[in-house]
Amino acid sequence: MRPRPVLSLLAALGALAALVAAPGVAAAATCGNYYFKHFPTSGSIGAWCSNNNSWGVSAPGGTGFVAMVDGEDWGTWSPGTDLPKKLSSISSSNSTWFSQQSSPAAGAGYDATYDIFIDPTYAPTNRNSRYEIMIWVGHRNPNQPLSDHYNSSGAVPYATNVSLGGRTFTVYLYHWSGGGITMSYVDNANPGWFSGSLTPFFNYGVAHGWYNNNDYLTSVMAGWEFGRGSYDAVSWGVAGL
Repeated sequence: MRPRPVLSLLAALGALAALVAAPGVAAAATCGNYYFKHFPTSGSIGAWCSNNNSWGVSAPGGTGFVAMVDGEDWGTWSPGTDLPKKLSSISSSNSTWFSQQSSPAAGAGYDATYDIFIDPTYAPTNRNSRYEIMIWVGHRNPNQPLSDHYNSSGAVPYATNVSLGGRTFTVYLYHWSGGGITMSYVDNANPGWFSGSLTPFFNYGVAHGWYNNNDYLTSVMAGWEFGRGSYDAVSWGVAGL
């Protein structure tokens, strides 16, 4: 997860439940076949992980980010991972799944999201990867994706009704001052889960010139940017990456 910029309009709209802290302060530990990372952005949180299919966070008075990770993230590798890997060498038969239950407190927002990183270099260990793909499988206001443009209703999408892998998404684009890009794909159905291939998302970014097939997929993670409440994963994994 990238540290979020402080945008005055976002603050005015309450579009983000909390600003995400720098990944360098995250706690991380091996859990199951992956590694589990989490950090608070306010108050205290109770993150927990039993195995790949049972993990989450209880945060009655705090906010933050929690995720399960496959790949390399800030110099930490998950056990047995085949990442980083060039996009050109990833089979289209890859698959990933994430199913979760979110119980935000009254007035609290969240997004249940994939957070996928791509970079021109093999494994940057002291910074975020340059390109970030977020796939929002579930959310509740006031959380909104990052965008280059905002209006009185909030984030302005780059594209709407984009069909990828049999689902329909609204796409948001944000350019960071250092040259990175965050691409957010918000599932219009807000189903709370995902199962399928990541290749349609990779191909969409390549087709729009945001990165290319010689860049490296460095990590795939899924979890929550969360407000107060309780959040539980009931299945998570990747295959074929």
